[in-house]
Amino acid sequence: MKPQPRAAREPSAAREPRAARDLVARVARTLERRGMLAGGETVLVAVSGGPDSLCLLNCLARLARPLRLRLHVAHFDHRLRDGSEKDAAFVARQARRLGLPFAAGAADSVDRPPGTSPEEAARERRLAFLEHAADSVGAARIATGHTLDDQAETVLMRLVSGTGRRGLGGIPPVRGRYIRPLIDVSRAEAAAFCRSLRLAPRIDPTNADLAFRRNAVRAEILPILAKRFNPRIAETLARSADVWRDEDAFLDERAREAIAFERAGDEVRIEVERLRALPAALRRRAVRAGAPDLGADGTERLLEMALSGETGPSIHLPLGLRARVEYGWLVLGREPDRPAAARPVRLEVPGQTDIAWWGGRIAVWARTERPDRWPDGRRACVVDAARVALPLWARRMRPGDRFRPFGLGRSKKLGDFFTDEKVPRAERARVPLVVAGDGKVVWVVGHRVDDRFRVTEETARMLWIEAHRPDGSRGPEGERA
Repeated sequence: MKPQPRAAREPSAAREPRAARDLVARVARTLERRGMLAGGETVLVAVSGGPDSLCLLNCLARLARPLRLRLHVAHFDHRLRDGSEKDAAFVARQARRLGLPFAAGAADSVDRPPGTSPEEAARERRLAFLEHAADSVGAARIATGHTLDDQAETVLMRLVSGTGRRGLGGIPPVRGRYIRPLIDVSRAEAAAFCRSLRLAPRIDPTNADLAFRRNAVRAEILPILAKRFNPRIAETLARSADVWRDEDAFLDERAREAIAFERAGDEVRIEVERLRALPAALRRRAVRAGAPDLGADGTERLLEMALSGETGPSIHLPLGLRARVEYGWLVLGREPDRPAAARPVRLEVPGQTDIAWWGGRIAVWARTERPDRWPDGRRACVVDAARVALPLWARRMRPGDRFRPFGLGRSKKLGDFFTDEKVPRAERARVPLVVAGDGKVVWVVGHRVDDRFRVTEETARMLWIEAHRPDGSRGPEGERA
């Protein structure tokens, strides 16, 4: 699908019904007020062929020239009912009528992930199609036809199912590059717009099937609420969603300001004492900032563990998450993979050696001149070459490993050293050790060099050992011998 070199064919506004012109003006105000478009963007318009998306397409076509928009039309056939392929032909004709480029996609009705419904699988494929289509034309925005009624139905369904303030925020008018220009327009108004312009949208018969929960809410629950309690219930729910969404964003910001987060790879660490000092509402938000998909039960379980005051407990959570408490920090992350069997790797001296099981490399250089600045012993170290029995090896920690931490003056079990340094147990097996040919630990990479190999006044030749970590960081360069 190639970008359209000319503007959309904008119908003459003077010959159109006033109601249609008024609705286009309302959509323009929504685009501006909600920050959907600044002007000059390429927009992919998702069109199913129904009244809502047909209204969306024609509104944006009328705004394309004043807002300098480049519009592209996309249609996805879910293949969930007979005759759905006719919708694609209809949308293609609408795009041609407006002088807009068109792209179509379709779901594979046979191939879908196990455990997913046809509707879920088709929806995932539709989103993937829209993302690909948007990328192919350089679209900054993807416009969908969600209306005020869709918003009201979403809020009501979530309220009945049980949700917090975030869920009650409903459908975000803007999420990433997705925008909902009709979010302030009712479904009835969209249908009236189509009638006023003598457009004949496609009608999906599955919208009347009450086996679908949204259809039941639309056809049964909302009409009762409108008749008996509030004639403008849809507007009330949609307006409430705006309020809840704004308040949710404010509370999230307050939670981030009030709590200390640390990120290390895929893990998030939250300081327990600061978490304990927060009001309950902000505690939950702080936890969910680290693990957004926990749900209510998972959040409460995690908070109970974190505030117990104990070090060491851990719990398994949904979606492959695991949480533990270590030295005053709540640590959230994915279930760790079982450490793969990793053979010791012989290091090139001098030279650089990749350590596949660690995801980094270790470089060793010989030098005779003392450095102007000594390394910190974490990213790099310098040892007395005469005291090191070659060859050098890189391997994982083993039971019973001992070394003499620099500055301590006595031997110590490596496990006890890690405990004193507050290195989480899950990370210890991933720390490379540089080991001499006689089995002595020369350097615990990222932590401490062994005192037995320190450089003294008598040292004539040194080895500079440098670790290039998986994140790309490294110590200062050594000199080649």
